[in-house]
Amino acid sequence: MSRLLTVSSAATQGLAWAGLATALCGLTLGLLLLPQRLLQQPLHQGVVTLHLGPGNQLRLWHQPVSRRELSPFLQAAARRRPGSRLRVVPDPQVSWGDLQDLLRQLEGGPLPLELQLPPAR
Repeated sequence: MSRLLTVSSAATQGLAWAGLATALCGLTLGLLLLPQRLLQQPLHQGVVTLHLGPGNQLRLWHQPVSRRELSPFLQAAARRRPGSRLRVVPDPQVSWGDLQDLLRQLEGGPLPLELQLPPAR
């Protein structure tokens, strides 16, 4: 009889551990996918986000892009989704002069501009 209780207890414990492992896997998957989903959300709202990094590095959706490639891409985005806008997000280390140079290049382009400044330090 005691052997039967031990097997039953071990099975219950095993199920509890399996349930915990499944819950942890689900939580981990959610933590991996949620940031990606949040990054894609502005695109569905008609916002094309352009990040300006140190050294005048440009990134669209976390992919490097050159200034030459930028203009055709923005024109295509404006054709595909009228009413879209371009949000420029500078890195905190970017100088104001570099940001102004980029904004002058984008001014009068196919998409209206927004500027999202980094939080104050």
